[in-house]
Amino acid sequence: MRSCLVLSVFSFVASLSGCGPVDSEASIPAEARGCPAQFGEDFPETRAVDIGDASSGTFVPYADGAGVRLILGNQGSMMITPWVQVEALPGDAEETCHVVRLANEFEGPLADDPDGLASAQFNVRFIKAGAFLVSDGALYQPFAWDRETLEGQELELTVTVRGDGYEGTKSVSIALE
Repeated sequence: MRSCLVLSVFSFVASLSGCGPVDSEASIPAEARGCPAQFGEDFPETRAVDIGDASSGTFVPYADGAGVRLILGNQGSMMITPWVQVEALPGDAEETCHVVRLANEFEGPLADDPDGLASAQFNVRFIKAGAFLVSDGALYQPFAWDRETLEGQELELTVTVRGDGYEGTKSVSIALE
């Protein structure tokens, strides 16, 4: 009984200290692992790129106008957690490293707010899955606003992926839920 009480007190204190989500939302997906990525400045080839959700274990691209779930992150920011996929070629390694840039372009009242995170860049490990290379976890894209401000907002989400000798870009309009 005493160990249960100690565990309950510890859980309560941890929730107050910001250690982990205090929201009753779904769990936060695993974050994509970083890796060293150094490429030249020349990207002569273009590859197909997509952005979407793979929390179910299967990559599902975001469709224009689709709703994307907001998640309360461990440090208290609302965020989205997209995965990225790149067209694979037969000579690609089973694991690769790419530079991924996510950019948000809000529509409506948030478009001119200087507090919003407009873009972020990551060095991300990708794993070969059939005809694609897929990020080995989600990219955490935080926002400066609370859930009430963000829900229903539309934005254009653009992903640019650079690999050894190639790059690709994809934009999709999403609605935050």
